[in-house]
Amino acid sequence: MTTTLPSALRATVAALLAATGIAAHAGDFTLSGQLAHHNDVVRITFDVAAGGSDVSLFTDSWQSGLNFDPALAVWRQSGNDWTLIGQNDDADPLGAGQGYYDSGLTLQQPSAGRYMVTLVATFNAPNGTQLSQGFSYDAEAPIAIGQWTQPTADINYGDQKGGLWQLHINGVQAVAAVPEPSTWLLMALGAAALMPAARRRRSS
Repeated sequence: MTTTLPSALRATVAALLAATGIAAHAGDFTLSGQLAHHNDVVRITFDVAAGGSDVSLFTDSWQSGLNFDPALAVWRQSGNDWTLIGQNDDADPLGAGQGYYDSGLTLQQPSAGRYMVTLVATFNAPNGTQLSQGFSYDAEAPIAIGQWTQPTADINYGDQKGGLWQLHINGVQAVAAVPEPSTWLLMALGAAALMPAARRRRSS
């Protein structure tokens, strides 16, 4: 099974599955989006069941320099934080369509639990082994991808100005995008705007 869902819908589906207690079967998921700035961090959680098989994660969006050079890191939930268990910038191909600067990781029969993969522009590296320590470009003013010269840019492979990312996660039970704080704010404002209309309907 290969699934491509908008991030908001993925999060909703995952929340509904969790609320209803429905167990999702292991599957293969394809997620995509746009990185707007050089220091954006895409966060996607996924669940691994006990006794599962290997889990592979890889990008196929570099497209010979049409888009930015991505890097992946995988984290395991640990209390209120996430612990780094692996990272990769450029990988030997794990799937069709991968290019020289695409990224990939294989987790060999990982233990059951919740994990997170972060996707960044190379090389916005983790500052440490805990996700709460942030990433190396966090303190920098955001630069639009189309105006940024990536450190790995190679004139032989295009100018790497596109913001498209595409990530495959194979062998997991469920995935969910983690909204950025600004997205949570927009969702909260939208919900607040709907409350007066709901009260009017109840009163009528």
